[in-house]
Amino acid sequence: MLCLMTIASEAQVMTAATVNKVYNKAIADSKNEFFYNTELDDNNQITAMYVYKNKGKNKDNASLRPFCLYRYEYTADGLLTKRTMYVWRHNNWHCKGCHQYSLDNATYQIAYSRWNKKKGDFNEPMGKMTYQLLPDETVNSIACYQRHRENAPMKLEWQVSVEERFLETLPYSHTDLARGFREDGKE
Repeated sequence: MLCLMTIASEAQVMTAATVNKVYNKAIADSKNEFFYNTELDDNNQITAMYVYKNKGKNKDNASLRPFCLYRYEYTADGLLTKRTMYVWRHNNWHCKGCHQYSLDNATYQIAYSRWNKKKGDFNEPMGKMTYQLLPDETVNSIACYQRHRENAPMKLEWQVSVEERFLETLPYSHTDLARGFREDGKE
């Protein structure tokens, strides 16, 4: 499941500033289970975020192990276009998948593709969320598309017009949606 960060019907298109806010929130909310490090470009945009899991008992007794890595790509004006996730296995980073973001007129799309190790490239997107934005940049409607197997057509799973109580009706928590994961931990 994919999601645009949404509070009620107010959308926030993913930008470099959004990525920085997510990073700062992760640090503020950390209970010493995870530690973070970033790489910045010349515009102070986060281009890589390293996440380390603390195997120690507390902050003072930290034993850090690489957990995951996010790489970010942006347009010249700071719009996030791609977030690639890597996991740490067997002392190496292994690509898991990526989210691709696009904004075209009043349509904001997020698509998720898995990494295909044999091809050395990403598969066709497995899921896609499409947000129709109003002129004030609030969300008018959301559509969710899924592909249930590779090379199958993308199918509309659900579509909804957004109302103030929208988030209360979703089968996923706001936190999980913002992270891009379902409650059961699957993507």
